[in-house]
Amino acid sequence: MSNQDLAELGIVDTHVHFWQLELLRRAWQPPPVIFRTFGPPDLIDDAAAVGVKNCVLVEAGTTAEDNRALADFAASSEFVAGMISYANLESPTLEQELDALSDSPKFRGVRMRCEGDPDTEILTRPGVIEGMRKVAQRGLVLDLLVVTDHLKAVPEVYERVPDLKAIIDHIGKPDLRRGSDFAAWRDLMRAVAEDTDAYCKMSIGPRAADMEEIYVSQGQGWELEQLRPPLQFLLEQFGPQRMAWGSDWPLVLLQSDYGGGLQAVRDALGPLDADDEMRLFRGTAMQFYSL
Repeated sequence: MSNQDLAELGIVDTHVHFWQLELLRRAWQPPPVIFRTFGPPDLIDDAAAVGVKNCVLVEAGTTAEDNRALADFAASSEFVAGMISYANLESPTLEQELDALSDSPKFRGVRMRCEGDPDTEILTRPGVIEGMRKVAQRGLVLDLLVVTDHLKAVPEVYERVPDLKAIIDHIGKPDLRRGSDFAAWRDLMRAVAEDTDAYCKMSIGPRAADMEEIYVSQGQGWELEQLRPPLQFLLEQFGPQRMAWGSDWPLVLLQSDYGGGLQAVRDALGPLDADDEMRLFRGTAMQFYSL
């Protein structure tokens, strides 16, 4: 397909957050630019301006109330094509929770939060593995919010849950600003690409460890030389069939605007074959999330 076909069909953004201020302030107080309620009307026009037709809505909170708000946002707009809720994979009531979440027609899976957890083996804890099996048995997606140290466990996860349908959020959150873990990240992501069926999300989400620094330098965008090496490396390792773009909106507003975030990824990837571009910005998302 051509670039014109992509524009006509529409890009799919696989990583959008909507949240209600009253729920957000219970857990986090970010800078004013994103410290407010965000819903579909706040994004649709900016998305349409750069050719984005649909999104996958990703959880922004860890409570049942957050999940209900997420489902309400998803139900309110055709712009939302799929929804990834929060779940504690070690919960004794996980099966009932997954069944209840499945009542929402746009529900596609759940996200596990590992960032901030000092246990680098969290992904292979017995309770987590059992939870992953329950997710996989239902044919659901598992978004993984990890940092570099957690990546080493992903091949073992797939040895134990081979039918898992997982995607690594935010390219595994390497230290893009300083490159302190880049060598280790490369080796671990290469192993994930070669030894598992996991996918990778081209979303440049800020690391929690960098948030104070980002707050100080808001709106300065990304340095292309920080993004080009990791994104081109991932494209070589995973191929366009296992990679999909996500904006991480509205967190992207800490560094740029919505269109600027998309353009930064496009510039870092460089010239693409039309079919590969279609996969990266639409086709893989449609297939992986069953949209």
